[in-house]
Amino acid sequence: MPVKDKMFQPGAILHEVIVGTLRSAGTSLEAWCEKNGVHPSTARTATHGQSGGDKGQALLQRLIDDAGPELVLAVYRKRMILEARKPEGAAA
Repeated sequence: MPVKDKMFQPGAILHEVIVGTLRSAGTSLEAWCEKNGVHPSTARTATHGQSGGDKGQALLQRLIDDAGPELVLAVYRKRMILEARKPEGAAA
């Protein structure tokens, strides 16, 4: 399912979720990048929303698809709930 159909906000949390789900699958962002011919900094700019054009969105979608879209969504939702529950002014 395309990223735009989900409630993902590119940024640090989405990046951490994607990295974590790749790790839980026994790989890493760097290994994914090497396998897919993508420079790691390019992948990071996509997950952080710094390349929001068509290519950046397509790369982000590939990352989410390969990390497991259902797992990414579940972990992302949980992280967002935890962030919302943090007291105002609490450190990240």
